[in-house]
Amino acid sequence: MHTAKKTKHSLVLILCIIVGLISALYLVVERNTIEKAQNHIENIIDYDAVLRANAFEKRSQKEAFDALKEAGVTAFAIYDRTLEKANDAGEIKLLSSQDMSNVRINGSSIKPGATYVALITGKEGYYKEIREDLYHRISKEKVKELNTSIGPVLELQGATADSYAKMNLGVSRIQAMEVANRGFNVIIRPTNYRNVTPEDIKYVFNRLEGVPHVTGIIFAGKEALGAPNHIDETLEAMNTLHIPLVGIEAVNQLQYEPQLGFLEMSEKKNYSVGRVYTIAKEELKKITPEEAAQRFYISDIERNIRYNLFPIYEVGQNNETVLQTTINYIQSANDKLSAKGYKFGAADIYPAYTQNPLLVVLTMIGSIALFVYVGQMFISMSQHKQLVLFFALSLLSIVAFIVTSGTLLVQIWALSAAVMAPVGAMVMLMEEWRRSGGTRPVGPWKSTIFAVFYLIVAALFAAIGGMYISALLGNTKFFMEFAIFRGVKLTFVLPIILVMIAYLQRFPLWKGRMINTRAEAKKFIREFLTMDVKIYVFFVAAALGAVGWVFVGRSGHTAGVPVPTFELVLRRFLENTLYARPREKEFIIGHPLLMLATFAFLRKWPMVIHFVLTLAGVIGIASMVETFCHIRTPVFMSIMRGYDGLLLGCALGVALILAVRLVIYISQWAMRREDCHE
Repeated sequence: MHTAKKTKHSLVLILCIIVGLISALYLVVERNTIEKAQNHIENIIDYDAVLRANAFEKRSQKEAFDALKEAGVTAFAIYDRTLEKANDAGEIKLLSSQDMSNVRINGSSIKPGATYVALITGKEGYYKEIREDLYHRISKEKVKELNTSIGPVLELQGATADSYAKMNLGVSRIQAMEVANRGFNVIIRPTNYRNVTPEDIKYVFNRLEGVPHVTGIIFAGKEALGAPNHIDETLEAMNTLHIPLVGIEAVNQLQYEPQLGFLEMSEKKNYSVGRVYTIAKEELKKITPEEAAQRFYISDIERNIRYNLFPIYEVGQNNETVLQTTINYIQSANDKLSAKGYKFGAADIYPAYTQNPLLVVLTMIGSIALFVYVGQMFISMSQHKQLVLFFALSLLSIVAFIVTSGTLLVQIWALSAAVMAPVGAMVMLMEEWRRSGGTRPVGPWKSTIFAVFYLIVAALFAAIGGMYISALLGNTKFFMEFAIFRGVKLTFVLPIILVMIAYLQRFPLWKGRMINTRAEAKKFIREFLTMDVKIYVFFVAAALGAVGWVFVGRSGHTAGVPVPTFELVLRRFLENTLYARPREKEFIIGHPLLMLATFAFLRKWPMVIHFVLTLAGVIGIASMVETFCHIRTPVFMSIMRGYDGLLLGCALGVALILAVRLVIYISQWAMRREDCHE
């Protein structure tokens, strides 16, 4: 039997890992301070939609708005008005030429096919605003004001009545003041103009001058106001009125819905923008109010959402009205968030924060040292070669960091930390197994204690990688997902592959020998590729492939594999019970099986069983580190997610070991009894 080659780690590498960890911890504490300060959430609902929904209720408008305020609504969204909306709201009368046939017009006559906008007594302000909007949108030449027997009427020609009815006019100052006077904040949702000009932008913001409590602008449609050529004018006007820029989270919950000009505006604001979450109306129809509330709750605590745009149910649930159903699920989300310590009102916007570059460089050097430290566990290097490689990589990285923005570079070393930290933890655990194994089985209770201890030590070592990632990528650009961690799938696949290689280097799994030299590696590849394969192996490979597909497909920023109902129920229970829901792959699969791997080795189980359990065990350790790759999640929540998963994993691991011991005891008892009968 061959023995694994051993080389000594350079103390310089260990020192640099420690210095990098200290720098990372400082940045993590600073990041946590910033994240904890962003605890105000704006709860928003569509103003026009509320008015429409309330029209079908017995309660008065005041009672409806009081109920919404009590449920936690802090702001109303004001969209561009259309003639159709204004007509439905009773602010103007939208008439056709046929409707005007009995109306007397001074000095003119009815034009066939024309569209008419008539004033309603008591709503003069709305009429004047709409007249101004029409003059601005389609010019005074196409809008003629008539003096009629029913009062002033606007005559529109040149387009169909339906086109005019649905045309965006502009944000109503009257509506905005109504919202403010009711004690709510105002969120404006303007659409862009065709061939937008600086005068168009000035027109929009002139409407908002003097309106109190305008706490956000969320552009409607596929373009930001002013795009593509006048976003600077929009930004200037927003800054003058102190209106925050807010982006719409994409449907896949990753980054933002595409809006021309939004990314450029965000970059000019150094990514200090808000992020709004909403549920599409079609999706809202498919889920219960309880599930809708839970989605808003999870979005806020896990994805830096500070603007909630609550859609209104189109059909009431549980024998309640549409508005009451909506109020109920807003109240539920609000209660859950309040229990987490969140406040409500004008949303907190992340400041334009970037880390101290010196501390970033020190953390990056720590990650480089970790890369070399773990790398030499696979490829034997003298201490001199370790230092040459370390200093070469460090020098190249520092120079690249200085001459570039550094974003790509820190992502590379964050990815390295995400892979090397769990792999290093597992290789060190293998070394400890070999040292403590001996020739005789260790007692079952002592083996169980060792299993818990080794799991905790491996998790703590792997956590170094999590701290490096959190520090290297911990700035506003990553908080708000204008940049995201790349290589999430690799952080799941590579550790398993590398741990498999490390295992074969250290344990005589393949034909009673270890594969720890180049000659052994070549011999292994040749034997593996030319060995006879039984039919059942194909079925095993297919099963493993299916497991791998689920494992990788369920990992990362988006889920490629559906989540079964029973797992959703478990998730909701954990989300509502623990500070942070731990990942199932950690506390159900990875951690318990890693504990069982330690138990299996110390109890001298067959090597192939130990190998399979070890590969399964790396899943939990790698997942703990990968959690920190989701920078949009507050770092304290990621820490608590790992802690909760480790705690539950230890408990389930002990239970699994006891269950296995019970099964072994029963089977041995049955075999002895059978022998006695014979």
